[in-house]
Amino acid sequence: MPPPDLMVVTDLDGTLLDHHDYSFDAALPLLDRLRADGVPVVFCSSKTVAEITALQERTGLVGSPFVAENGAVVVGHDGRALTGPADGGLERLLAALDDLRGALDLHCETFSTVTDEIVATWTGLDVQAAADARRREASEVLLWRSEDDDRAGEFRAGLTAAGLDLVRGGRFWHVLPAGCDKGAAVRTLVADHERRTGNTPRTIGLGDGPNDTALLDAVDLAVVVRGHGPAPGPLADDRPERVHRTTSPAPQGWTEGLTHFLGNDR
Repeated sequence: MPPPDLMVVTDLDGTLLDHHDYSFDAALPLLDRLRADGVPVVFCSSKTVAEITALQERTGLVGSPFVAENGAVVVGHDGRALTGPADGGLERLLAALDDLRGALDLHCETFSTVTDEIVATWTGLDVQAAADARRREASEVLLWRSEDDDRAGEFRAGLTAAGLDLVRGGRFWHVLPAGCDKGAAVRTLVADHERRTGNTPRTIGLGDGPNDTALLDAVDLAVVVRGHGPAPGPLADDRPERVHRTTSPAPQGWTEGLTHFLGNDR
């Protein structure tokens, strides 16, 4: 049996979902057992609300808390928005981003400025899933071009001046309001759990990319899933008793990492 008040917080692409085809079959047996034991499995991703709720339906986790858009949207266990987009926030973000792209003559492209079909080619998603990926509420996805590398510092500084952060995911860069990251989202969910139950959950977090660093720093036990790009880190507490790095990529690595901490009786 799992310890009482366990909470699993997991990134999706490259962590639970295969980097190439987004499959998760190898993780289903453990995912099913966690659900049967009543362990909250919190999806914590750069994906949109539409994408995450669709995946919750496929995995039987409808109604579970989740974190969307790298922490810019946090939804509690009862569907309450714990953190959400400010009125007009996305419009201001897109306007600031467009101004910077013009001022610096950048070649980067964003989800909001292309079609569903183009996003499908970038991501490998089908067109409907690509449309869900474009339904953003509080952040924007950026496809960076190498010819703009000499202006990367100016771009980041300009975003900071506009109250925005730039974080790197597995495939793309993400622009979101300053102060919204996966670590802050985890702390929000833990605080909400404490208010509802009076107990502090034991947290295990899983991630594979740089935008998961804050998540892995915010949990009690961390799993770094072997990825296909830059890894998270450096972590604030990298002791081997707290951090496990998997030998397998997603989705096998997801099961490997959780089993390392929970034991084979899972």
